[in-house]
Amino acid sequence: MHYTDEREADHFVNKTSTPEAEKDLWQTPVEIFKALNDEFGFTVDVCASKDNRLCFRYYSEGKSALENEWSDGAHFMNPPYSQTERFLNRASEQAKKNNIDVVALVNANTDTKWFAEAVKSANEVRLLTGRIGFIKASGGKSNGNTKGQCLIIWRGNCKTPCQITMVDRKTLEQK
Repeated sequence: MHYTDEREADHFVNKTSTPEAEKDLWQTPVEIFKALNDEFGFTVDVCASKDNRLCFRYYSEGKSALENEWSDGAHFMNPPYSQTERFLNRASEQAKKNNIDVVALVNANTDTKWFAEAVKSANEVRLLTGRIGFIKASGGKSNGNTKGQCLIIWRGNCKTPCQITMVDRKTLEQK
């Protein structure tokens, strides 16, 4: 089975009008985060800035989650699109090493190598119906999204094989 690397898939992807400097700065809508936080009780936002963090504790470009140990509680991440694979690899490693829960909100790019690898190590994948309107770096909600999303979940040292389910995005937004 062949999986497409994101760099290889550029010619298949709908091009975005987002300025290059803002492509990695999308914030998760608060209502989506709140619904997930109610379930997981996040203590750390792994991919954030002071302006868009969703937890009191967070990693930013200055204190990178790719270089520091993760510990203490459940971790949430909406990784930069340009570094999805790196962050998912790190999430898998840190969840198992430190026995923590990690929830990653990413594009549901089921045709990519990084998705296939993440599913092998994760305990759960939740495919979301519809598309999430993320928050722009400038503050407003986006008008649309060219891809669907999913949650990839690691539950510490849990050994259960990956389960894949569908979740209605609108149900999450209404919690």
